[in-house]
Amino acid sequence: MSMFKLIAVTDQASCPENFWEQLQRLAASEIDALIFRAKELQPQEYYRQASQVQKICRAHQLPLILHTYQDTCRQLDTYKLQVSYQQLLHQPWLRSQVQCLGVSVHHADEAVRAAYLGADYLIAGHIFATNCKQGLPGRGLDYLGAVCTAVPLPVYAIGGITPANIGQIKKTGAAGACLMNSLMTCPEPAVLVQKLRQALL
Repeated sequence: MSMFKLIAVTDQASCPENFWEQLQRLAASEIDALIFRAKELQPQEYYRQASQVQKICRAHQLPLILHTYQDTCRQLDTYKLQVSYQQLLHQPWLRSQVQCLGVSVHHADEAVRAAYLGADYLIAGHIFATNCKQGLPGRGLDYLGAVCTAVPLPVYAIGGITPANIGQIKKTGAAGACLMNSLMTCPEPAVLVQKLRQALL
């Protein structure tokens, strides 16, 4: 089994049907971890929903990574957190509050700084054009390769990743890929995950 990881990122806005049903299907697929991202929620509501997500992930023995709200990590006793580069700059003490800290970056210089501030892994985006960033061209494979070379940390690519291009992502030295829109909107996430895995062989 390849160590190249597939990580799902939630996005309730892009989920056409019941978000919770889709989450159940995602958790039952062969993804390696789930990032519960819901920036639109207030902290109390994020905590309430995260506790539900945690139950679903635990039922499938799926690693859960929370997003933005470090207080929820403490409340739910789960210490993996994904934050933006800007959030890390404003709250450098986050590193001491969690066991595993992921940081989203958009430039090789940000990657170096995030590593210095204690990031355990990075999410680099967006690589290819994606519905989530309409009208913005992807930063491309050279950018991804530069980030992977700049830091000794695992780097996960995000943005427009499909079975057709995931092989190119792997060749840059990335540790894995994150998918949001495609996994949230497809009727059978398990099938898409299988196709992604097969494309990596």
